[in-house]
Amino acid sequence: MERMSPDSTERGAVQLMPPPMMRAHAGEVVSARTKVSARDVRVFYGEKQALFDVSIDIPDRAVTALIGPSGCGKTTFLRCINRMNDTIEGARVEGTLEIEGKNIYARSVDPVILRTRVGMVFQKPNPFPKSIFENVAYGPRIHGMAKSKAKLQEIVEQALRRASLWDEVKDRLDQSGTSLSGGQQQRLVIARTVAVNPDIILMDEPCSALDPIATAKIEELIDDLRRNFCIIIVTHSMAQAARVSQRTAFFHLGHLVETGPTEEIFTNPRDSRTQDYITGRFG
Repeated sequence: MERMSPDSTERGAVQLMPPPMMRAHAGEVVSARTKVSARDVRVFYGEKQALFDVSIDIPDRAVTALIGPSGCGKTTFLRCINRMNDTIEGARVEGTLEIEGKNIYARSVDPVILRTRVGMVFQKPNPFPKSIFENVAYGPRIHGMAKSKAKLQEIVEQALRRASLWDEVKDRLDQSGTSLSGGQQQRLVIARTVAVNPDIILMDEPCSALDPIATAKIEELIDDLRRNFCIIIVTHSMAQAARVSQRTAFFHLGHLVETGPTEEIFTNPRDSRTQDYITGRFG
């Protein structure tokens, strides 16, 4: 069916109990509506098994953080959700993975169409070698979302505003997207993602290549976007997971060890492996 390379991220400093400012959103009520449901998901690369019987329900309009040591399977699982593993030779996915109750691995599902519903933001900003305007307009244009130039301009402006980038680029939309700073490029990529109105946004360590100021802006943006989107983020930073997510899932050696409200995972984990990881005893 498909496959994904084991993730190769590095983990930063961790702490058992995040300070109050990190837990500002942890106690908020999370939507009871399940957006993504996985049951016994297993991923193989040839004979090597990378994920073992992962079962999890991920809520809508919330941020779910996937944490764990390098190579534990969190990015592999993330990429199952938009079937990016399909592109890797020799990989296959077993089990059931549904979005809003529909099996995304059914034969009738077109992966290309699926990926318009499930946007992806990668670790390193990857704007197209086009103008800022064309970077954002690309998706809506190829999917026929705009019937006129005025409508396309409206979509682009709205997406840039949602990405908190409009005020910084509105007077230079014809300049290359690659001319922006790293943090601005990542927000441009996020604008490009939201321009097609996806249901889910996947983020694979979106801040790991950014400086602290740019990281803070992206985290503020994530908190704003999660009011309208289901966001699933892979992060190696325990502090970031505590700041931006409402729910956290801990992976270890291809297994989903436990999942729950972020505050509970960080302050009262049920599994000793989770406790050991977040306190820095292994990683």
